[in-house]
Order: sequence, then C-alpha cells, then structure tokens
Amino acid sequence: MLNRRLIRVKVFQAFYAYTQDEDKSLNKANAYLKDSLEGIYSNFRTVFIFPLELIHYIRTKQNPEDNRYIKDADTQLRYEALCLNGLYESIVHQPEIATLLERPPFNWQRDEELLLAMYREVAEAELTDKMMANDWKSAEVQMKFLQRLYTHLETSERFNHAMEEMEMLWEDEKVPVFKFVRTAISDYKAGEGLNLPAGIDSESEEFALDLLKISARHAEEYAVMIDANAPGWDRDRIAKTDMLIMTMALAELLEFPYIPIKVTLNEYLELAKNYSTPQSNKFVNGVLDKAVKQLKAENRLVKKGRGLVG
Repeated sequence: MLNRRLIRVKVFQAFYAYTQDEDKSLNKANAYLKDSLEGIYSNFRTVFIFPLELIHYIRTKQNPEDNRYIKDADTQLRYEALCLNGLYESIVHQPEIATLLERPPFNWQRDEELLLAMYREVAEAELTDKMMANDWKSAEVQMKFLQRLYTHLETSERFNHAMEEMEMLWEDEKVPVFKFVRTAISDYKAGEGLNLPAGIDSESEEFALDLLKISARHAEEYAVMIDANAPGWDRDRIAKTDMLIMTMALAELLEFPYIPIKVTLNEYLELAKNYSTPQSNKFVNGVLDKAVKQLKAENRLVKKGRGLVG
C-alpha cells in the first residue's frame, strides 16, 4: 500500500488541475490522478533496473583489459567483482526482468556519462570495499552488495539528480519507491523470481479517488465553512492552494471516519508547509482548528475504530 502522505500530494495536484479546468471534468481529473499514481510504479521500475543497467555497462564498456593504459591488479579485481558474475545472469534471465530490460520505462544506456560517473562512484565506495574484503564470487556476498547498492543510490546526489530530471516530484516519491525496491530485492531467491509490484493497489486507489471526488463535489459547502472560520478574510484573499488544502482536509475529516483527526490535521499542515505560501501553515492551522471545534459542537465529526484516536 502506498504512503498516504504521497497519495494526498497526488490528489492535491489532481484537485488543482480540476479547478483550473474550464469544463470541471471529474472524469478527466480521475484519469490524471490514476496516471499520476501509476507513475510511481514506473519510477519504481526505472530505479529497480538501474543497478542492472550499470552492471551491464561495466561488463561491456569498462573491462580494464580493453584499455592499454590501465593494468594494475586492483582495478582488474574491482571490475571482475562489480560484474557480479553468476548473480547478474540469474536475475536478468528471468522472463519478467528480461522483458523489463528490453522495454524499460527509461533507457539508462543512453546516458553513458551518468553510467561512467556512477561506476567510478560505486567502485570507490565503501560497499565495494566490503564486497572485496569477502568472497566476492559467492552469491550471498554479491546479493548483499546489490542490496547495499540500492541503499547507496537512495542517498547518491548524482543519481537523485538524474531522477529529479525525469520526475519533478521525485523528492516526494523517493522514499516509497526505494521501499518497494528494498522489499523486492530482499525477497529474491534464486530460481523463484522477484516480487515486483505491478501497479497501484486497490485500497490506495480507492482512497485517492474518493478523496478527490468528495473534495470536488463539496468544495462550495466546505468553502462556506472556511469563510466562517477565517474572520476578516475575504475568500478572494485566501491563497488558492490554501483553499484546496483546507477543502481536502475537511473532506477527510468529515467523510473518512477511520482516519484520526490529529492525523488529518498534521498531514494537511505538512502539505501547506511544502506546497503553499510561507505563511500558509499558520493560517491553515488556525482555520482548521476552529472548523474542528465547530464540527465537534455540531456532532458532525463521527470517527470509528482507529479514527477515534486523537
């Protein structure tokens, strides 16, 4: 299941697009949202295949024996270790992985400059030193290295810059994407394949679409409530993004009984801090705090199960 903070960001973007659309087409907004959510899994596949593409590049383009100027034994050993002979073949020959490499979401082999830079970065990194200090020909040591390589990519400034060039919201997606990657690679067993998520899970998609639908359909009703709890502020003076964030928050407070009030408030304050004006966090907090008190007084906040907490 996707991180709900990321889902809220995706809904916020779709909701904004909906309000800018002259036709106010909810079907179009839903399609936009679904594509945005599925894009997370495209990014997962793009990240997942990078080490395999990097190893392929090393094997085919960086053999020291092909370079008459590089003859030292350490460089040759590191090259041989980074080829991951044995493990690499067992992974890329799996039908699902082979298909993914044949039709990748992004062809890393086109960016030889990045591959060369990452090869040099990884070759001198601690994870390679650790592999070299052990039996680097064993499948167990190679798998440990591959797992560490994904961890290295998560913090690599060079790699993350490349992802940001492809995906504007990579900083938001990075954590869940690498979580999927770590799960997939840690579950790997030779001959049994890899458990690669195929796409958005039904629970996450349902939450996202419901949140968008309720926010859009009750926008005017929630705007009246926001007006009542923002004294001294004309609606036209409130930042567009603040209105959208508070509208979504009210939709979640009123229509999602299993989500605790504190969770909802904290999530939308975070959304305001990251995606609206510098003053938005304080303003949104004040309006929503008053709105919650109003709804409680009117017995309109009905929470169940986990939603009772907070």
